Amino acid sequence: MHKMRLSEKVIPVLFDVVVYGGFAAFLFASYITFRTLVERFPEPAHKIIGMLQNFLA
Repeated sequence: MHKMRLSEKVIPVLFDVVVYGGFAAFLFASYITFRTLVERFPEPAHKIIGMLQNFLA
């Protein structure tokens, strides 16, 4: 049977950690940015949210 080296097992796991960690960081940064925009510009943000809800409904 072929014996796998440790690096052959670890590299795919590290790749998944980096990819999913980056995606989670992107979602968190998007959330913070959205919250900041809503605090600075409440009226346009609520208007955009209302338009989006009407479009999806």
